[in-house]
Amino acid sequence: MQKLFLILLATFFLITSESKAQMVSDDDESLAYRLKRKYPDERSAVVADVEEYDFAVGKGDGNGPVVTALMNQKVQFISLREATMVQYGEFYNKFSAITKIKQYYKSGNSFVNYTSKNKPIDKSATSGDIFYDDSRVKYFNIIIPKMGMGAMVEVEKEIKDAKYLTRVLFHSNYATSEKIIRFKVPADIQLEFREMNFAGYTITKSTETEGKKIVYTFKMKDLPLLNNEENALPVGYTFPHIIVLVKSFTADGKQEKGFESAADLYKWYQYLYSKTDNKTATLKPKVDELVRGKTNDLEKAKSIFYWVQDNIRYIAFEDGYAGFVPQTVQDVFKNKYGDCKGMANLVTEMLKLAGLDAHMTWIGTRHLPYTYAIPSLCVDNHCISTVFIAGKTYFFDATENYVPVGEYAYRIQGKEALVGKGTEHQILKVPVADINQNKILTQASFTLNDNILKGHLKVTFTGEERTGFHQYFQELPTDRKKEVLQKMLEFGNDNLTATNVKTSDLSNREIPVVIEGDIDLSNNIIRDEKEIYAGIDFFPRKLSAFMPDDKRVNPYEFNSIYTAEDEIELVLPGYKIKDLPEAFNQQATDYGFAGSYTQQGNKIVLKKSLSIKTGTIPKADFTNWKEFLKKLKDFNNNIVMVEKDPNYVAPKDIPAAPVKAAPVKAPVKTVTPAKTTPVKKQ
Repeated sequence: MQKLFLILLATFFLITSESKAQMVSDDDESLAYRLKRKYPDERSAVVADVEEYDFAVGKGDGNGPVVTALMNQKVQFISLREATMVQYGEFYNKFSAITKIKQYYKSGNSFVNYTSKNKPIDKSATSGDIFYDDSRVKYFNIIIPKMGMGAMVEVEKEIKDAKYLTRVLFHSNYATSEKIIRFKVPADIQLEFREMNFAGYTITKSTETEGKKIVYTFKMKDLPLLNNEENALPVGYTFPHIIVLVKSFTADGKQEKGFESAADLYKWYQYLYSKTDNKTATLKPKVDELVRGKTNDLEKAKSIFYWVQDNIRYIAFEDGYAGFVPQTVQDVFKNKYGDCKGMANLVTEMLKLAGLDAHMTWIGTRHLPYTYAIPSLCVDNHCISTVFIAGKTYFFDATENYVPVGEYAYRIQGKEALVGKGTEHQILKVPVADINQNKILTQASFTLNDNILKGHLKVTFTGEERTGFHQYFQELPTDRKKEVLQKMLEFGNDNLTATNVKTSDLSNREIPVVIEGDIDLSNNIIRDEKEIYAGIDFFPRKLSAFMPDDKRVNPYEFNSIYTAEDEIELVLPGYKIKDLPEAFNQQATDYGFAGSYTQQGNKIVLKKSLSIKTGTIPKADFTNWKEFLKKLKDFNNNIVMVEKDPNYVAPKDIPAAPVKAAPVKAPVKTVTPAKTTPVKKQ
């Protein structure tokens, strides 16, 4: 880090000294002030971003015909401060190659090549122990020392197979005055451009002829930067972009098919899947062991699926075609790790060995907003297995630990699954869970006796809330688990102490998780001479992290749907209830809450239910959502007021009846058994 800082510092002084000879035109200075007023929080902006794709027919995998594309992009920056640094680069992998990347500084009205003095950095685009791919990035760290001074990056990239050019975005990480996307298409290539999320944006389109090519141009002005906001929907849901589909092309006088339908997409996946050299015989002993004693197909499937969940570690791996071709079952089984394709391949083949009707399946997670009506590689990013048992369909995602059979992670719920069946395919939809299936139920009963507040607490997790608990808890060191269970019952409340903590069978992923224990809340009450104030909403669900500020651009994404229910009772022997808070009930399309305090004899009962119904809070509803959060916070802060009842007579202890002495029994006479004559064997 220190070395990098010194390099940047040296570069800064070099550029600063050279910048004295570089002029900032009056027009650029005026433009910088205008953009600074428009984007007051930004240190730089893009004046113009022109991204052009020139398509042609070439040779691809196995020397077969493919459509290629040559991308040329020029991005012109301007500084909105006296000194700023811009980082800009281009990604590439085994399906593409950067053939040119240059950096320029603007002096007056011309650009001066600076690449020889500030060479691009080339490094891996990914890191970490659970993900690897072959993506790399070449980029520049560009220091612009004057306000109004400009710089430019020019990139030329060869895309070796245009099926991997899936979508083109308008927005970037920089505020942009004008973005131009241009496609040059020869007559022997049939492309389709799917316009996604264009509604609500001003995007101009034009078509013209340039030699033997048709040029399609899309222009957009005044683009804010892509905000990397917390809990934001992925860009595919909200920002305009273009999906590029190669439908067909002519090579050597022969018509070649691209992706015109889901069938064409599946055919490509099946071709890649066929490259997997599975040797399933190595799995047979383990499969026989797992299904031994299982009396039906569902029990066999569970045994296999849970074994893979518990014993195969998920490590994402994308390296050229290896990013699309599954690892062999023998490699995943031996190494005890695999990516989603390798794990799906292993589960599918193990199920087949057990005699079950299982199939490799491709699916897009909720990170992608598309369906298979768009035949593109951008539609899916994940692999699972589909198995049919006794007329029912089950989707097995082995990368999701502790998910029971018949339940599905939120990230694939409602998504289309492309089920491979040899030369045929089937598109099915993963069921969406009801919010009441994903529930945290908190039940508590407390008694106030002479300023001592004690009781019993029970928390039950079901659905994805239960799965999430297991995914966290089961990975903890053994010596920490007891402490964590106690802390979970105390809900981060310093005034609460949990003892005698018990749980359900935590080795069974299929049953609800139950944690219960005794609770002392005596520190949670406030007393004066006559009255006692107690807040019995000990477990408020805090959503303050989801309060949007005025600058927020993106909708809020919860990445789950769930219900949190509380049932809390406070028993008050010898007290009168003076005041109860008002009920609060508000239901909206995406969320809802109902809460009330009621008196039942000498008890106060609090019931409340918070629901996140769709998993998303749209920006159009932010005003209502803010009001909802404020009311929810107010309700959670309610207290109840009670006072001693002067007319209360405590139940007198009823003396126990004297225990009568048991009558003395007569001694038992011992009888000597009569002798018997053994029976002779015949």
